Amino acid sequence: MTKTTHHTEALCQYIGTGTQPTCTHSALEGQSYCEQHYAIVYKVGTARAKRHKEVRTVNKVRLIESLFNEAIAELEAEGFDCYGDSELTSKLEAETF
Repeated sequence: MTKTTHHTEALCQYIGTGTQPTCTHSALEGQSYCEQHYAIVYKVGTARAKRHKEVRTVNKVRLIESLFNEAIAELEAEGFDCYGDSELTSKLEAETF
C-alpha cells in the first residue's frame, strides 16, 4: 500500500478591486498574499501615516470645539442668550395666553 501525500499550497487571499478576479497565485510562505498583492495590501508606512492624519484631524476638531466654547462663554458673560432659551420661553408664554 502506498501512502499518497497531498501538498496543498496556500493561495493568495487577495479579492481585488471589484473589476479584477480573485488572485489564484500561490501565497508567500506564512502569508496570506502572493508577492505582488502583499506589496499592495501592506504598503510600508501607510498605517503610521494614516494614524498621524487621524490624530491631526482630532486635534483640529478639538481646537475648533474649544474656540467655539470660549466664544459662547464670552457671549453669555455679556448677557447674550446663545441658546435662545429666554426668547423661546417668552414666545411660548405669549402663544398660550
